[in-house]
Amino acid sequence: MDIVYQGMAGILKWLFDLSSMIGLPYWGMAIIIFTIIIKIVLYPLTWKQMQSMRKMTDLQPKMKVLQKKYANDKQKLNQKIMELYNEEKVNPYSGCLPILVQLPILWIFYRTLANFPYGNDASVWFLGFNITQAYGFQLSYHLILPILAGVTSFLMTKVSMATSPTKSQPGAKKDTAEATAEQTQKMMLYVMPFFMAYIVITLPSGLGFYLITMNIVSILQTVYINKKLSAEKKGASVD
Repeated sequence: MDIVYQGMAGILKWLFDLSSMIGLPYWGMAIIIFTIIIKIVLYPLTWKQMQSMRKMTDLQPKMKVLQKKYANDKQKLNQKIMELYNEEKVNPYSGCLPILVQLPILWIFYRTLANFPYGNDASVWFLGFNITQAYGFQLSYHLILPILAGVTSFLMTKVSMATSPTKSQPGAKKDTAEATAEQTQKMMLYVMPFFMAYIVITLPSGLGFYLITMNIVSILQTVYINKKLSAEKKGASVD
């Protein structure tokens, strides 16, 4: 794995040199640029994820018909659901792809930050934070980083729920599975921000900048893709 960490360190060093050329010689700036590049590279996967989620949402009425029709035959129900997925060209597991790709990147990035030869002391300071330092629970200006991580995580989950397959119409009667899924989503909406804030408090602040930038770019991408998918659906219904 050393070669992977060295490769990541080489990319960060190149981005640091690049940011220095434009008058911003900070490793924090290199981390933000790196994060934006990662999100751009992963955009096709994010698009497929949200497209799949939107299709799953649109399939809910047909799914309910099948669930009602084969309520007493689980095997037949599963078979019909798979046939429906094939007919509509929907992969219910494609939504996991961006997460599966981002987790190892996050781990490699963490290990790289923890062992990185940053060079001169001035360059490791960014917006009042030493990116190699974990600030813990001390009551100071530095708490703003975990607070931002929590707020952006909340907004990210809130925006993502807009395209969730389990989202039902207001006032619509929900079955047990829908009610359970919505309850789980609501719990994630409020639990994840605290979890992300805890991570940022306990790890070097450079990772905090990575997570906050990741959330902000994800929110912007989600809003953009939502609008694009809605426009495509509206255009298809007009045709």
